[in-house]
Amino acid sequence: MEFKDYYRIMGLEPDASAEEIKRAYKKLARKYHPDVSDEPDAQQKFQEIGEAYDILKDPGKRAEYDQLRTYVNQQGRRDAAGGGQRFTFEESDFEGTGFEDLLKSIFGEQTGFGRGGFRDFRSGGGARARRGEDIRYRLRITAEEAFAGGSRQITLTQPGGGGRKINVKIPKGITHGKELRLKGQGQPGSTGDLNGDLYLEIELAPHALFEIEGKDVTLMLPVSPWEAALGCDVEIPTLGGKVNLKIPANSQSGKRLRLKGRGLPGAPPGDQFVILKIVNPEVTGDQERELFRQMWEKMDFDPRGNMKAAHHG
Repeated sequence: MEFKDYYRIMGLEPDASAEEIKRAYKKLARKYHPDVSDEPDAQQKFQEIGEAYDILKDPGKRAEYDQLRTYVNQQGRRDAAGGGQRFTFEESDFEGTGFEDLLKSIFGEQTGFGRGGFRDFRSGGGARARRGEDIRYRLRITAEEAFAGGSRQITLTQPGGGGRKINVKIPKGITHGKELRLKGQGQPGSTGDLNGDLYLEIELAPHALFEIEGKDVTLMLPVSPWEAALGCDVEIPTLGGKVNLKIPANSQSGKRLRLKGRGLPGAPPGDQFVILKIVNPEVTGDQERELFRQMWEKMDFDPRGNMKAAHHG
């Protein structure tokens, strides 16, 4: 049976922090993603990276894996063909150690320990019950899709060429970084119930108007000086459609207004925040210049008054 050193696969030290593990996974996943990588073995490396990350990101599984790794380093026989990343060991290595249960607790059905025990994996030990590899795929969606939900058809690259099309349902209110699991949609196993799973990591595409963090949505809203000074009602966009917003009198640039429940759907839903940005009109003629000159002369206003007071204070 082969043992994979997940730390070596991800280029990490065994004492790597959770944040270092996450950064390494993102970097390697971008490098070897089959849709963008020109590496000849990108699919295999991408699957190995995903398998390693599944174990190392989970504190419980990682602790059990570390026990197993320590044992293999002490007792196993290094597989020269594995380039320092794989070790082989026999059933006799585990007699009385309880490591069969440990392997099953870490890898579950993936190792076949629930289907005939260790003998299924020995050379000549009979038919193998092998679970297919999991597949990881980054799915970029729009803010509108995140708000309303929807469906997509994706194409997965198959080993040996070709592609497999899968219909994906996008849940309403899904957020950036959320992971969707499609059971049995990974690589085929030895039997249908042992197919791997497909994990979709959601990525929100940048939007022309909105910035989204979690379930909250932010809109930068340009307003004229008189709208900010006098107050008014304006129609603004939200992901759910246009709504009216009341701008209070004497508003300043940077003022933050809240539209409760107008963010991404959920329980509870997110909010939409509107940040005001005062925009001056372009002065192109004598009439416009005269209007601004009259305001300058008649209004007792010094925009830098606070700065002067602070300096003399």
